[in-house]
Amino acid sequence: MAKMSALSIFAIFIILVLVIFEIPEIEAHDSECLKEYGGDVGFGFCAPKIFPTICYRNCQKDKGANGGKCLWGEGGKVKCLCDFCSNESFNQFISLT
Repeated sequence: MAKMSALSIFAIFIILVLVIFEIPEIEAHDSECLKEYGGDVGFGFCAPKIFPTICYRNCQKDKGANGGKCLWGEGGKVKCLCDFCSNESFNQFISLT
């Protein structure tokens, strides 16, 4: 029975190590997917009433991306991030709050 318990503990330890080493790869994947379109693009580029946003359309047209997401910062600053991995048009806004 003690042999089975030691084997179970070893298996759990190996699984935890694999999970811990996998986490940085997931974070790096996001940075590879989202590339900035170019500086503070302003409110009109990401106006919520326009669907899909100009950011989304221009990222597809100008950069060859699958789409674009708007990142709203403090003081009304807006950045457009071109998304090269996902083409979900329903999730176009990222909030820092």
